[in-house]
Amino acid sequence: MSNTTIRNLLAAVLTAVFSITLLDAIFNISSMINPGVSNIYNALGTQIAPNMVTVVIFDFRAYDTLGESIILLTAGLVVLLIFGRGLLGDKR
Repeated sequence: MSNTTIRNLLAAVLTAVFSITLLDAIFNISSMINPGVSNIYNALGTQIAPNMVTVVIFDFRAYDTLGESIILLTAGLVVLLIFGRGLLGDKR
């Protein structure tokens, strides 16, 4: 088998695994959602911050900020990989 055949087979298998995982997550997400504030916040929240509103807002905002940072970092790395290829070693 040639390299392209192996590469295409690997890409097909990985795409199938990703698709199955994504569909499973989409259809089973409703069983994982718990409405309201979790029991951890109710039990430990007042020990961490002065009130529950502060605990919930800062915690969810931290996750949001972390997600935005990861997206920006990934976008920057992709731009460097796509457009920056060969510029560092280019001698003119």
